[in-house]
Amino acid sequence: MSARKTLTTKATAPFKFPKRSDFIFDFPKGTDFGLSPLKLPAFKIPKLGNSAGVAKSWCDEKVRAARTQRNGVTVRSNDVATPNKSVAEAFRALRLPMARHIRFRIALKASGRETFEDNGKMYAFELAAE
Repeated sequence: MSARKTLTTKATAPFKFPKRSDFIFDFPKGTDFGLSPLKLPAFKIPKLGNSAGVAKSWCDEKVRAARTQRNGVTVRSNDVATPNKSVAEAFRALRLPMARHIRFRIALKASGRETFEDNGKMYAFELAAE
């Protein structure tokens, strides 16, 4: 019988876990890989709303009167006058572009009479007498 060779290992130091602080500081960062840091906008807490301010504004009599005021309009087209409760209702009834009625209403309230043109047709709007 021949003697068997045994493998021997070199004596090594026992494994030592790294300290937590060493692990955090030695952790690779994005700059180690050629990445630039993110530039994010500053975080702002969203506004919760102004419902209390709007509710308080209704206590002012001038504001209340302005908000509750309704102006009817009379529309003349092809020598036919049709009364409507509002500019928006008139635009819907005449199938005019609703995207333009708010700006037109502001101009109509300022002057009292305005003409609206759509596809070559003329519509004469006039604020109704109160």
